[in-house]
Amino acid sequence: MTDNTAETTSPESTNPLRRRIDAWVARAPEAPYLAPFMSFLVLMALGNWIFPGPAGVPYSYALRTFGALAVALIFWKYWPPLGKLHLPSAIFFGLLTTVMWIGVHKWFAGFSWYPDTQILGRDAPPEKFYDCFAQLGTGWALWLFLVIRIGGASIVVPIVEEIFWRGWVLRVLVDYWKWERVPLGAYTLRAFIICSLASALEHPMWEVGILCWAVWNLLFYWKKSLLFMIVMHGITNFALYAYVVYAKDWVFWS
Repeated sequence: MTDNTAETTSPESTNPLRRRIDAWVARAPEAPYLAPFMSFLVLMALGNWIFPGPAGVPYSYALRTFGALAVALIFWKYWPPLGKLHLPSAIFFGLLTTVMWIGVHKWFAGFSWYPDTQILGRDAPPEKFYDCFAQLGTGWALWLFLVIRIGGASIVVPIVEEIFWRGWVLRVLVDYWKWERVPLGAYTLRAFIICSLASALEHPMWEVGILCWAVWNLLFYWKKSLLFMIVMHGITNFALYAYVVYAKDWVFWS
């Protein structure tokens, strides 16, 4: 499977902004894969700086969610064909990953409720984590935040992460100079290991992040479908955060 950048680029476009984007992508074909993910990280840092403290959390999440979504919509036409859905498998493995994420972390952290036990110790106080009920009450602000928080984690995050990690990183690790020619789902041991370990840079619960990324890389090699990975990733996040809100287990609110 190869990228469809050349097919979707439209030199005849009358939109000046679109012509500039087309030219940018022609010079830097990695841009459509990097831009949504990097914009999410930059907006996350920017939001935490502009809206500090617990009171700013809803605004920070809104900024990163809608900002990254806008960037993804700009670049989506340059992505390769996403593949088949495989919905039953996506649901099964998505829910299985949720169970794994909760169970493995609690086992690894000594059944602590806190992800940063290495820094705060096992008796880290609950106020170190964001309790949206305590911060926002039970009115419209709470529900608006939950829609943005869970919706962003279930829709936007899976898109930007899967396009970046398995749409680009895994292929670059196979062949840096000719990554565009590397089919989606191509396997090398080096790419598998490095990509799995690199997930620790993104996830506070690094031990589960590495395990989850290793399992998901294997699933990607099996299905060779970014659409399958996006949907499965979204189901995992939705189920995990539904559990967080139901059980008020804020340690996983990251």
